[in-house]
Amino acid sequence: MQKPAAALLIVILGLGSLPRSILASDGDVKLLRSDSAAPYVHRITLYDHDGTAIDPDDEFAGPYSPRMTCSKCHPYATIAAGWHFNAWNETVSAGRPGEPWLLVDPQTGTQLPISGRNWPGTYPPEEIGLTNWRFVKMFGRHIPGGGFGEPGDEQLRNAPEMLRWGISGKLEIDCMFCHAADQQHDPAEAARQIEKENFKWAPTAALGLAVIRGEARKAPDDWDPLMPPDPDFPERAGPQLIWDQSRFDPDNRVLLNITRRPPAERCYFCHSFRQVGVKANHGIAAGRDVHLAAGLICVDCHRNGLDHMIVRGYRGEARERGKPDIAAFSCEGCHLGTDDPDNPGTSLGGRYGAPHPQHRGLPPLHFEKLTCTACHSGPWPKMNAKRFQTALAHGLGLATREREDDDPPHIVGPVFARQHDGRIAPQRMIFPTYFARVEGQSFVPVSPTEMREVAEEIVAEAKRDHLIERDTDVNEQITQVLVSLASRQNESVFYPYFRDRELHFGPWIPYRWSIAHNVRPASQSLGIRDCTDCHADDGPIFFGSFMPTEHATLAETPSFTMVSLRGDDATFTKVWNLGFVCRPAFKWFGFICAGIIALIILHYALAGIGAVTRRFR
Repeated sequence: MQKPAAALLIVILGLGSLPRSILASDGDVKLLRSDSAAPYVHRITLYDHDGTAIDPDDEFAGPYSPRMTCSKCHPYATIAAGWHFNAWNETVSAGRPGEPWLLVDPQTGTQLPISGRNWPGTYPPEEIGLTNWRFVKMFGRHIPGGGFGEPGDEQLRNAPEMLRWGISGKLEIDCMFCHAADQQHDPAEAARQIEKENFKWAPTAALGLAVIRGEARKAPDDWDPLMPPDPDFPERAGPQLIWDQSRFDPDNRVLLNITRRPPAERCYFCHSFRQVGVKANHGIAAGRDVHLAAGLICVDCHRNGLDHMIVRGYRGEARERGKPDIAAFSCEGCHLGTDDPDNPGTSLGGRYGAPHPQHRGLPPLHFEKLTCTACHSGPWPKMNAKRFQTALAHGLGLATREREDDDPPHIVGPVFARQHDGRIAPQRMIFPTYFARVEGQSFVPVSPTEMREVAEEIVAEAKRDHLIERDTDVNEQITQVLVSLASRQNESVFYPYFRDRELHFGPWIPYRWSIAHNVRPASQSLGIRDCTDCHADDGPIFFGSFMPTEHATLAETPSFTMVSLRGDDATFTKVWNLGFVCRPAFKWFGFICAGIIALIILHYALAGIGAVTRRFR
């Protein structure tokens, strides 16, 4: 049998012997358990993906498998259905729209929201041509494993990248992303390994257990890990492990510093943001979340059970998920209490010493129309919405010299719009820009790859017809062609989604997601000074403005206000706000009128008393 065929057989047999799909149940397996509030000291034996105990002296020892190692005590399949790993599962309630993945391609001007959760305004990965493999390659830098990175065996056999999966292995859930109690685990190192397609090696490298030499992406499709490196092509040797012997004790056990309550720093790698642009509020000027300042950590509110279904903490989540007990972890549930009279611990409110807000003088209408975060969260709003970069969209957390403040995608905030329950909330927003095919009344996105292929064909045809010089820079010509296509409207099968400005946002529909942090203290909430913090022509919650995009293919970008974003009547709003601006004058007018009326009443009262007195003399 020839070597390539033999290697292919090894790969196929290897796929068949991979661990069962994450959909499999943990069954009745008796797991090790301590049943104590005391932390368990994880001085444990590590196992590779075949379930073999790792011996660092064994030159053929494979990387450690979180699944095979952690499942000795923890139900991996149950955990794998948790919120951070189940975006692919259509049976899970998507809940309130959150921040999507953003497919960005500067050359085609693409910034497209991607999500497997079917949030309105997002597109599933497969619709834009993203297989599990391509999704992990593109967004794996901020994925803790599982989900799209750990497809089932049947999916692997049908995947166009089956051979590459056989080389790189699955991207298993790396528990240490969250549960590391110190900085020993490096998520940025995991991102670097994923970029090299060293999927199954990433947890080992991130934990510093070994150094990885070689890259799976350079290995040929017939790569055999048991064969010695080819001296003619040393770069194709594939990943090799150099273990840190100091991390293993004499019994080849490793001490993992694990906590049940991950510190906030573990969350920041994926859930951080920064304001950019002119007068950006960051560094020493940036406000710290009042809860963190008080000593709380993220998981005090965003907690979970063994199922790892993280509490997101918005009103209505308990009803959507059918779990009344998690209502206590929303703003209202924590500060004001819940509607559960059988549980005084939650119905009374005040968890962790949370103050019970009185909101004296605030009309109840505000609680029907606004979220708590509208007044208490995010940076103090200005008349012009600011631009933000986030970890998921801009790769924050990864060291680079290339990140600039004007890098796409263009995210603005806070904008005050109605969220899924109709209440006004501070949100971040992005206007999707991409080419699409017109199919009936719908627009089907075209992938950047396909658009570049179209542009390349146009450039090649122009060169054949001698319309452009043959030695002209191809990339520059492709960019010019794409800009030309973007300037057209209904002239070709490709429709630039961002061109129609005739209708109210027309097809130019923004994608928004609500934000809750950073929370400002009550002394810095909107309305603390007076009603004109909001009810005025210079009140950002009504007449703050924002620019949808600054993309180079747009010659001119329109500007919108919060009122127009919500579809409210601007004239009526201004008249209504005028009442609050003139409110002090109305108050004094009322006091004066009341004083005059009181004097008139006093005059007639004294006159009546005088008349009665004279009558009885």
